[in-house]
Amino acid sequence: MRKTQIFSSFFLKIFAIVFMTLDHVGLLLKWLYPTSYDINIIHNILRGFGRIALPLFIFMIVEGVLHTKSIKKYMLRLGIIALIISIGILVITKVNISADISSIKGMGNIFLDLLLTALTIYLLKQPNNYKKLFILLPIAISIISFCIKCYETETHNLVYWYPYWLYMQYDWYSILLGVGFFYSYKLADSYLSHYSNQSGIEVSVLEENGIKRGATNIIGVLLMIGASLLLYAFAYIWPKGIYWDASAQFTAIFSGAFLLFYSGKRGYNAKWFKYFSYTYYPLSLIIIFIIYICIGG
Repeated sequence: MRKTQIFSSFFLKIFAIVFMTLDHVGLLLKWLYPTSYDINIIHNILRGFGRIALPLFIFMIVEGVLHTKSIKKYMLRLGIIALIISIGILVITKVNISADISSIKGMGNIFLDLLLTALTIYLLKQPNNYKKLFILLPIAISIISFCIKCYETETHNLVYWYPYWLYMQYDWYSILLGVGFFYSYKLADSYLSHYSNQSGIEVSVLEENGIKRGATNIIGVLLMIGASLLLYAFAYIWPKGIYWDASAQFTAIFSGAFLLFYSGKRGYNAKWFKYFSYTYYPLSLIIIFIIYICIGG
C-alpha cells in the first residue's frame, strides 16, 4: 500500500497551482477574445482542468488545520490574503473596464472559501460542543453567498445589502468538501478498528503498512465525489439561477486521481515555497489583469 502513496503535500500543492494557472489562462483568453469560437473551446477545456484545483486546495487546508503548530498564525495568513483580494476586487470594480472582466466581483473571493473552511474544521475539532455551535457562522455565510449569487444571476438584479467582500467563490461546496475530508479520518479510524478486531492485526501495524492512509484517501475521495455530484445537481434544481458552468464543474471529481495517492507526508516545505503558495493566486490574477489592460483593455 505504501508503494502507491507517492504524492506528498508538496506535490498536491504543485498540481493544484498548475490546474489553477490553466484556469486563469482560460479566463484571460475569454476576456481577450470573447467572440472567438475557437478560443471559447480552448477556454472551456482549460477551465475544465481548472476545476480540479479546488478539491486539492481544500484538502490541503484540512491537512493544514490538522497539523499546524499555530492555528492563529495559519488563519491569520489566510485572512490577510483574503483581505488583499477583497481590496483588489474593489479596485477592479472602480476601474473603467469591460463588462467581462468586471464580472470578477461576482466570482467571489476564493481565499474567503479557504478561510471559512479552515475555521469550520477548527471548530469541528473542538471538544467543547458549545464552541462547535459557532460552526453555524461560516455555514450561514456560505449558504447566503450562494443564494444571493444565484438570485442575481436569475433576476439580473444586484443585492446591495450584502457586502461583496463576503462573496465566496464556491460557497457551501468548499465547506462541504472540507467537512468530508475531515471526517474521512474519523471514518477510516472506525474502519481500521473494526478490521483490527476482525483480523486480529494491531492497528499500529495497519498504520505502518499504509492501510490507514489508503483508507482515509479512498473515503475522502468518495465523499468529495458525493459533494461534487450534489453541486452538479443544483444545475438542474435551479437551472436559471446557477452561476457556474455545470459541465465544467463536474471535472472536479478527477482530483481524486491525485488524492488517492497521497502519502500523508509534508515533503518539500522551504519557507519561500510556503509563502509562494499563499501569494501565487493573487499575483497570478494581477498578472492576467495587467496583460488584459495592455493587450485588450
